[in-house]
Amino acid sequence: MIRRGTHILLIDDDPSVLEMVQSALAHYGMEVHAYPDAAQAMELLQNPNAPTFDLVLSDINMEGMDGFEVVHKVKATHPHLPVVLMTGQASVDYAIQAMRFGASNLFMKPISIRDLVQSVFRLVDLHRELRKADDGLRGLVNERRHFLFRSDELDIPSLMHHLTDRLVPMGFASAGNIDVIAMAIHEALVNALEHGNLDLDSRLKVDLFAEEDPYAVLRAKRMADPEYAGRLIEVRLAMDTERFEVEISDEGRGFDAGQLLPPPPESEMASHCGRGLPLILLVMDEVHFNDKGNQVRLVLRRK
Repeated sequence: MIRRGTHILLIDDDPSVLEMVQSALAHYGMEVHAYPDAAQAMELLQNPNAPTFDLVLSDINMEGMDGFEVVHKVKATHPHLPVVLMTGQASVDYAIQAMRFGASNLFMKPISIRDLVQSVFRLVDLHRELRKADDGLRGLVNERRHFLFRSDELDIPSLMHHLTDRLVPMGFASAGNIDVIAMAIHEALVNALEHGNLDLDSRLKVDLFAEEDPYAVLRAKRMADPEYAGRLIEVRLAMDTERFEVEISDEGRGFDAGQLLPPPPESEMASHCGRGLPLILLVMDEVHFNDKGNQVRLVLRRK
């Protein structure tokens, strides 16, 4: 999980948060350029002698330049650079506002360092792959893909590349919002694997630096158990010039999807069915579950 050569621009006027997040990312070999002042951080970003940044991580509520203005300034000059925001006000409406500004993800304080670091990893890897995208795909007009994996064979990062590499060339995403769409699809895959096939409960999760992680221990145990490891995940992708659709099915016991749609507008992101489903519901144009709740169909329409 070490990410040497990765440069993160970190902005927060709370010294304790700045130190905590910087320490966590540096633990994995990342170069963290930490600033309590957003204006100074933006000066570094525009400096031609500065390193090539892989991600910007900023608080929203700061004196002077706030996090939304940070997103605006970053996207104006670096449209492919993902920006992750942190805030103490994480209602669904607030998340919608952040994503409309171009944020890739939103985390509520107090920060879950575990979730934050994993999000940074995914976004950095995603954007490195996007930079390798083939412009020749812009002529594509129709495609179908069908994947079938055992739980212990599923490589989510590799599959994500195959599910998202057409989004920008086909016009379903732009440089400014591809990462948040990819994060939503990623969350759906994680839900199918961990909460579906492996039947894991998010309440087992502890912070990144805890001496023991019950969630990770149980995950590893079930990955080694044929009963869970042999369960299948099926992914179907269908796309044409007007519609992008991903259907993800697992062999878990499912859940009552009727309780999820639509999300309460004023609900807290951290308390409404975890982070994954609210993000999916916010980002996709359509979200459909089967009656059992072990299949989800995500739809984007060409704007």
